[in-house]
Order: sequence, then C-alpha cells, then structure tokens
Amino acid sequence: MLSALVVIDYQNIHLTAHDLWAPAGTAKHETLVHPLHFANGVLSQRNQTLLAKAGEDAGDLRAELAGVAVYRGMPSNKEDPTAYRRSMAQRSEWTRDPRVQVTYRPLKYFWTNGERRAKEKGVDVLVALHLVRAAREATFDVVILASHDTDLEPAVDEAVDQDSTCQVETAGWKDAKRLHPKSRVWHTFATSAQFVSARDRKNYD
Repeated sequence: MLSALVVIDYQNIHLTAHDLWAPAGTAKHETLVHPLHFANGVLSQRNQTLLAKAGEDAGDLRAELAGVAVYRGMPSNKEDPTAYRRSMAQRSEWTRDPRVQVTYRPLKYFWTNGERRAKEKGVDVLVALHLVRAAREATFDVVILASHDTDLEPAVDEAVDQDSTCQVETAGWKDAKRLHPKSRVWHTFATSAQFVSARDRKNYD
C-alpha cells in the first residue's frame, strides 16, 4: 500500500466546513476539525472511490496515512489570550499522534470600522512550499493538498512538475468549490458525514 502525506490548509478546511454544515448559531471554535480524523477520512474516501472505479486494479493505488502537515494562524497572546490558549492546547492534543505536525504563523491584527480583527498572512505560502518540497523529495508515495484556496493552484502545478515519483492529489469538502489546477490530478471529495466524524469535540475552554 502507498504511503500518503496530507497537507492541510487548516483555516480554509475548517471554515469551509463550518459554513457548509455547522448547526445554526454554532461558534466557529466549536466546529474544529481534528486533522488526524480528517486525513484518515480523506484517505478512506479516496481508497473507496478508487476501488469503485478501478476494481481489483485499485489495490496498487490505495494509500495509508503516513503523515499530516497542518498549517494555521496563531492568535496573539496579547491580543487574544483565550484564542491563543485554545490554539496551544489544540496543537498539544493533535500532535499526540506522531504523524501529525502543526505549524503556526502569527496572525496579523488590524482595525476596521472601529473593530479589532485578525487575519492569516503567509500561511498559504508555507502550505505551497511544503507541498512542492514533499513532491520533490518523494519521501511519501502520495501527497494530498487539502484546501479550497484557488491561490494554491499554481503550487499544485509546480508540485506536479517536479521530476519525482510522488503522486500529487487534492482534497476538499463535497459541495464546496474544488481546486482546478492546470495539471490533471486526482481529487477526493470529503462528505458531510466525514465532517461529523472528523469534528474535534474536546472542550478547550
């Protein structure tokens, strides 16, 4: 069976699922996606779909999870100590499985209409770099980018263009806009049922 790395653009995956399927009135921090459960769900869906399409020939194409690379914004301890504490606790919980690595990049804070807001800056660059590097190094047989951010489409093409044996794929939620890179790559649609299974229901308060 092939080894697979799932690279997760976390906020994109989390908020897209929240907008699609979260019960009305549910706070965003209450619909967290557990990276390990999400990645396992993606691999399960991928393998099932391949088996349905290719039959017995899918045996050589099936993959098992070997690594999860998570990228997300880090709240400021000064600006938002509650969110900062939650984020640190989440990383501790998620990385209990050694296959999971969580990389943070500090959020940028700014004023708009008299309100203090936060925004990710540079996370997509880190995701793109990891994707291309993983494809080039081919430590894993398959690398799967989980995101709906179309700004990452050129990174998928660059990863495919690496002279490598690594197979590049994408994944995202069903019913949401999928990536359409110029390169033809396999895409896995994760379902609403998989969102329910992947939710991190631990209370981080």
